[in-house]
Amino acid sequence: MDIPRLNLPERFVPSRVLTHQNLPRDGPMTIASLEGAGCIRRIFVATVRRPSPGNQRQTVLRMFWDGSNTPAVEAPLGDFFGQLHGLPPYPLNSRYLISQAHAGYTATFPMPFAHGARIEAEAGPDVDPPRIIIFVDWHAYPDGTLEEPLRFHAQFRRENPCEAFGRNYLLLDTVGRGYFLGFNYGVAVRDSRARWSHAGAENIYIANESGAPEGTFAYLRGGGGEDTFGASYGGVLHQPSTHLDQGVPYYAQEDLGPAFARHTLAAYRFFASDAVPFEQSIHVRFGSMANDICSTAYWYQEPPHRPFVRIPGWDRLLRGADLPYRSTGAPDFPSRWMVHGPFHPNATPALHTAADLGDTSASVRDTGYSAESPWRHEGRHVARWVPAEDLHGFVDFGLTFRPSDPGNSVTWPAVGLAQSWLYVDTDTDTILHIGWAHELQVRIGDAPWKPVGRHAYFQNARHGVHLRAGWNRLQVLLDSPESGIEGTTWGAWTFALRAVDGHGREITLNLEPTP
Repeated sequence: MDIPRLNLPERFVPSRVLTHQNLPRDGPMTIASLEGAGCIRRIFVATVRRPSPGNQRQTVLRMFWDGSNTPAVEAPLGDFFGQLHGLPPYPLNSRYLISQAHAGYTATFPMPFAHGARIEAEAGPDVDPPRIIIFVDWHAYPDGTLEEPLRFHAQFRRENPCEAFGRNYLLLDTVGRGYFLGFNYGVAVRDSRARWSHAGAENIYIANESGAPEGTFAYLRGGGGEDTFGASYGGVLHQPSTHLDQGVPYYAQEDLGPAFARHTLAAYRFFASDAVPFEQSIHVRFGSMANDICSTAYWYQEPPHRPFVRIPGWDRLLRGADLPYRSTGAPDFPSRWMVHGPFHPNATPALHTAADLGDTSASVRDTGYSAESPWRHEGRHVARWVPAEDLHGFVDFGLTFRPSDPGNSVTWPAVGLAQSWLYVDTDTDTILHIGWAHELQVRIGDAPWKPVGRHAYFQNARHGVHLRAGWNRLQVLLDSPESGIEGTTWGAWTFALRAVDGHGREITLNLEPTP
């Protein structure tokens, strides 16, 4: 089944590259070079009969389209084909990835190109022997043209240990127009606070053109991490299994301590029937505890893409090696908002006092939470002002304020205050494009709070405001009243906002006024 958004010619010439190469150890080697316009339809790779962790993780594949010197695909060989952690091969039978015993790996992602394609491989010191057999089956287009602008991309990431109950694991961040196809995801549990392998699931933040028919913003929130891959209740009750668009093909308990049984899992999810398009950007995070986590994201987009995270040193690729969080390769996500919270929904007076004062150095201890509330863990009930990352227009209170409560990233009852600043040269009427779930209010300066509406699930709306010449303080109140798994968004506590003037120009949000 092809992706509906790929516009490929109906007439083609079947073509194949088949080669057996011994890779040098002093740098990358081109193992396939395709000329003209075409589309790769199938890649089959074999290495050694019993690949070691080094063979799986330290053989790095890169793919380049249309003469670019920047790879659109960069991942360890095993991880690209869904064989995670450097583990020995395990069966995988999905829509786009197929693996059998003895290191026979197949990928069937359509990979179009207009002016040639190149595949290279690089071997690290633990690849022994550095041997690769590769079939590249592709369609050459006889008229030499391809109108489809989207190109296939894949990016590997790894982090160990991840931050627990915080920013969540960064799986993908890219800017441009495209289509998120899916990802694989691996966890080697090392956090002994719970038997869970995760602390929530996927959070997908999508930004489109202002006022686009499909909405300026879209947000998809997962529940339990195992649910993403079609399992439930921690996944521990299920045998490893592999299916068309989702599965957990590897799951192993590892009794590594006297009181805690750790485990390692590998999973995947493809969005073939539930499409995830984006027009301006997409940002994906996955709930995490302090575990060893790896992933490869697969997507299509118009070039150029944001710079990838550099593949770490050879020894840092292997499971168990320390590898702290690293930025995306582009500038990290700017702070354009200060956020203040959490407040219990009944603590309205304290919340409004904090908003009226506008003192971003103040904290509030009486926020209305009882002694047994999850918000009391580790003193997280104290409301305070902190900068928040701007995820292409999104502010997620749950990434800044979250109770240290092992589980599924449920946001317990809470209200948050966000503050930013807008500058205009002259008085102007402005439209705020806002997406949110639950109840949201806004105000400019010291004007009264204006309810914008209440949504049962994430939706978009427009709200008109008048800005005066100079700096204007913008404040947002967002209520997340759900408790536990009640409601329709698993306690989502997220909004997205973009300010557009009467000429259709976006007004920049600022963390604070500048001279």
